[in-house]
Amino acid sequence: MSTLTVSARWTFRLHRWALIVWAALVAAIGGLLLWTAGPPADKADRAWHRLEQCRRLSRCVVDMGSYSTTYTFLTYAMILLPFVVAAWAGATLAARELESGTALLAWTQGVTPVRWLAVRLALPAAVLTVGATLLVALHRFAWRALEDRPDRRPAWAAPFTFHTNGPTIVAACLTALAAGALTGLLVRRTVPALGISVAASVLLLDGAHWLMPHLRTPVTEVAPFREGYPHMFDGIEIAHGMVTRTGAHVPTPDCAAADMDACLRIFERHDGTGFYTTFHPASHFWPLQLTTSAVLLLVTALLTAASFAVLKRRTG
Repeated sequence: MSTLTVSARWTFRLHRWALIVWAALVAAIGGLLLWTAGPPADKADRAWHRLEQCRRLSRCVVDMGSYSTTYTFLTYAMILLPFVVAAWAGATLAARELESGTALLAWTQGVTPVRWLAVRLALPAAVLTVGATLLVALHRFAWRALEDRPDRRPAWAAPFTFHTNGPTIVAACLTALAAGALTGLLVRRTVPALGISVAASVLLLDGAHWLMPHLRTPVTEVAPFREGYPHMFDGIEIAHGMVTRTGAHVPTPDCAAADMDACLRIFERHDGTGFYTTFHPASHFWPLQLTTSAVLLLVTALLTAASFAVLKRRTG
């Protein structure tokens, strides 16, 4: 039996409980997403129809069901998965074995340090990719469940829905795995590595979310004052403000007046002619998803390379 096979079997035995917990999380979240796309979505859809039919009545009580609450809870659960992965990777993947000496024992049994780390990264990465991809597909299925009322779905541009509806959450799990592994190799103590891994993942993923709107050229649309800001709540907003007679885009002057006409007079005194909004429309969803995922995978590759460099330096 090859040393690679032995190392893979040992890794599986050592981290089998983590695999069981991950499988249980995927099964639980996935099962609830399937259920959410069924009875709760049907009930919400029927409720919207009843609400439209009785809108003209003075009293109208409609039970919207549990779709929105369950969907929101499951979306939050998926957003937390990368940080769960970071905590596990930082505390267990490398730090615990280095702290307990089992890594050194494996290296004396014919498993090179490079192969030891490669197996410990490759197997979890494969499991995370499969599980997270399945959850993304089920999340999109639950999100699209209100086919008759697409305007009542959670907004596609809402940060949590945006990330859990595409491959960025998969890439985020892999980035958290690499960050945890590198932290474990550097710190080599379980508890400190756990905290540092989670903190590093928060910074990395928050940075990716901040960078995301700037990875593609946004769209700018202009509208007259009476029509308000164009597409104000229909996309990922970058900026909004006032358009002047020269075509310049400037901040909208403050106006505390309750009357729109009074505000218009203030805007016109500042040479204003209308409002503008710079944003990403729904057609930018997949380009933004793919570019953000590419950035996260690049960070993952750099963190992985750094892990091998640290291991090589410390083992000679």
